Amino acid sequence: MEQQAQMSQVDRFTPENVLPLLQTIADLVEKRCHRFLNRKYGLTMPQYQLLLAAVYGDATTLGSLADELNCSRGNLTGVADRLERDGWLVRERSTEDRRVVNIRLTEKGSKVWEIKKELAKELQEIAKIWSPDERQIMLRAMERLYGELKSETARTGEEPKSEAI
Repeated sequence: MEQQAQMSQVDRFTPENVLPLLQTIADLVEKRCHRFLNRKYGLTMPQYQLLLAAVYGDATTLGSLADELNCSRGNLTGVADRLERDGWLVRERSTEDRRVVNIRLTEKGSKVWEIKKELAKELQEIAKIWSPDERQIMLRAMERLYGELKSETARTGEEPKSEAI
């Protein structure tokens, strides 16, 4: 029985188990970020992502923001409805084309920069479990994995459609 326990401990981190491990870690980090955003600002992770996309990018319509966030317009509409209800953003019809509805952050919504800085501090708390050397190794390994997967995606032309928002 003890030998089986030792073997399962070794087997858990084989290459075929990396994806489930990464997914579990990502889920746990996302939950921690969600708790922080919800507790401090009353925001969900998708709401925060929409506010960030609206402040960062050139996208000003829900359609263009949906493309930027790689999610459906239907999902984004519900998120935007709640943000508008809570005073984070407003929707305005274009004067040039009445079919186009633009998104504009309110004064409250423009505080997303401050929220981003505070969330970064929260994530730094997680990273404290590693020594500076371990953080460097982890960062290099993740950047390398990301670069490889990103270039593979570019070569194959496959862009997965996410419904995370």
